[in-house]
Formats: sequence, structure tokens, C-alpha cells
Amino acid sequence: MPGTGFSGSGVLGRLYRGDTRFDFIGSRKRWYAASAIILVVCILSIIFRGFNFGIDFAGGDSYQMPVRPGVTLSDVRGAVTSAGVDVSSAQTAGARGATTSFVIDTEHQTQATVDKIKTNLVTAAHLSNPNQITTNQVSKSWGGEVTRQAVIALIVFLVVVSAFIAIRFQEWRMALAAVLALIHDLLLTAGVYSLVGFEVSPSTVVGLLTILGFSLYDTVVVFDKVSENSKGILSTTRMTYPEAANLAVNQTLMRSINTSIIGLLPVAGLLFVGSGLLGVGTLEDLALVLFVGMLTGAYSSLFLATPWLVDFKLLDPRYRNHVERVTARRVAVSRGETDTPTSGRRKTAAKNAKPAAKAASKAADADTDADVDSDATDETAAARENALASTAGSTPRVGAKPSTKRNPGSRPSGNRPGGNRRR
Repeated sequence: MPGTGFSGSGVLGRLYRGDTRFDFIGSRKRWYAASAIILVVCILSIIFRGFNFGIDFAGGDSYQMPVRPGVTLSDVRGAVTSAGVDVSSAQTAGARGATTSFVIDTEHQTQATVDKIKTNLVTAAHLSNPNQITTNQVSKSWGGEVTRQAVIALIVFLVVVSAFIAIRFQEWRMALAAVLALIHDLLLTAGVYSLVGFEVSPSTVVGLLTILGFSLYDTVVVFDKVSENSKGILSTTRMTYPEAANLAVNQTLMRSINTSIIGLLPVAGLLFVGSGLLGVGTLEDLALVLFVGMLTGAYSSLFLATPWLVDFKLLDPRYRNHVERVTARRVAVSRGETDTPTSGRRKTAAKNAKPAAKAASKAADADTDADVDSDATDETAAARENALASTAGSTPRVGAKPSTKRNPGSRPSGNRPGGNRRR
């Protein structure tokens, strides 16, 4: 159907060409309210539910064993709990087949308890000897050091990002809006992890830094277009800063959608195919953080970062006054009361032309009266001359022009445009 493809006038066509006019900035309070509700839920979950930290952060013991036919994850989990130990996490690692293994994590235990757990696992997992079980013990001090390094890496990342944006755009407001968007993505992703209960591992931290970089890339693309559209905007009355920012979001909307879809396809493969269908449990922590983070990053760059930038800009009196000036001009134009210099000069010229036209009309009337008086004088002089000639007995020559006596200031009637001499 015409108008529905990318070359037509439908939504897809306008989206492809960057001609959409969605009011992202005008509806920003709605996005703020929706994000606030989601963030409140995530923060409450983080406070009351907490996180399921892996042994790399919390410390503890990990048991890994091959999967034998007929043995399920519930069987090996029950073998550990039968030894009086709580299981922190239980998952399947590796592809289906000979390389598949069970991974059981617990809190740190004494050596006697560890030996008892391994004995139970040999029986439940149908193993020939305890040497087929790989044990990994991580102390709480090591887990605390890993946590501290992860927090330091996150803080350094945010500081470097803020400095980069402030230098790149020479605008601290853009840096502040971008950092707030990254913090929003961080809290929302962490809240989803808390709600779902997935294990937090070093892979989670790596994935988190990855999605923050992805979100930053999308935000920088939009900000670059905003900077281009608003260059020298205070010296014109064509559009306001909020309108320039909204135009930039619409112009980059298709690019953001394409980038998000292309990035989410392989991540969805890791999360749903790798973890769900193939049972590769070790990919869950990485795939979930990437999937949730990319979605929130695309959302924040369009619906939060740019509106926040507009609000920060409007705190400047120059931009507020510019918005009022543009609005007042549009109202005047709609009423036909333009106050541009050109129109002002035209009005002044028209006003000055009216007295000049009146003066010219009076002068033309006076000139016409003078011409009439001059004609009458010419006729009187000619009659007097003829009378004198007949009295003297002389006949005037044929073709001779009678002499005329003009009054000072009068002009010959023959010189008048379109005038006819009366005889």
C-alpha cells in the first residue's frame, strides 16, 4: 500500500528519514514519573531483598562435578543440604553432552564438612571417586577485595565519562545529564538483578561496565545532534532550545532503534538460547545484565538524558528569556503584528508618504488653475492686438503668430502636456 513503506509518508517512512515529530521534550514529566516509580521499586528490592552474591564477592566453597545420565541438579543439591549446609547457588555449566557439569556454591565450611559434602555428592552424582569433584574455596577477605575493586572501577568509569563529555561538548550540563542517565541505568539493572535473584559474579560487573558504555555511546550521539541544532540559537528567533533538542532526538531516533536491536539480538541469543535451551547456566549472569542494561540505556538516552539537559539549560536566564522572546514573536505573527525591522520601515514609509501625496495633489491643482488663467490672458491679448491692427488699416500676415504677453510665473499653453491652444 502506498505511504506505508520506507519511501512513503507513513510512520516507518518518516522514521527512516528522520522526519518524525514525537514530542519527547514536551512529555518529559511523564517519563520522569514512570522512571521514578520503577526506580523506587528497584531501590526497595535492593534494600530489603539484597543481592545473590557469588563466592567471588561473598566468599565460600564451590563444587563442580560432571553430569551423569539420570542425575539432575536437584539430586546434587539435595546431597549438599543433607550434610547440613545451605546452598547459595546451583547451576549447570557447559554445553549439553560430555562437557556439562554441575556447579554448587555454599558458604565457607570447615575441612570436615567439605569432606562430608564430597562423599554425599559422589553417591548422588553416580561418581566413581571424590577426585572427580573440583573444589574451589574463596575467603571472605578475597571477596571483599573483589567488591572494592569493582566499586573503584565503576567510580573511575563515571569520572572519566563526565570529563570526556564536558571536554567534548564544552558543556558541563551535558556531562551532568549523561552521568545521571548512567546512574539511572545502574540502579535499574541492579534492581532487576535483585528482583530476579540471579547470582552476582565478576562477569556481572564486566557486563555492567559494558552496558554503561553502550548507554553512553547512544547519549553522546543524541547530544552531538543537539549541539549541532542549537548552535547560535540565542541570536535567532527561529526555534527554542527545547525544540532544537526535540528535533535532535527525532533525527537520531532511527539510529538509536537500529543500534539497540542489533546489540540486543546476540545478547538475547545468550540469554534465551544459551541459558534457556542449551542450559549453559554460567552465561545467565552476563546475558541478563547485558539485556537489561541495553534496554535501559536506549530508554534513558532518549527519554531522560536529553530532557534533563533541557531542564538544566532552562535554569540559565538567557535560555528562559529566549523562549519567552520566541513565544512572544510567534503570538505577534499570528495576530498580524509583526515587529521585524523590515515591516517597521515599511510602516514608517507609508506613514510619511501620506502627507507627501496630499502636498503633491494640492500642487497639481494649483498648476491646473495657473494654466487656465494663462490661457485666458493669451486670448485677451490676441483680441486686443487684432483690434489695433484693423483700426490702423493694416492686415496681419498670413501665418504670423500673434504676440502674447505673459504674466510673470506663467508658461505658454503650448508647452503643457496634452494642451491645445485656443484661437
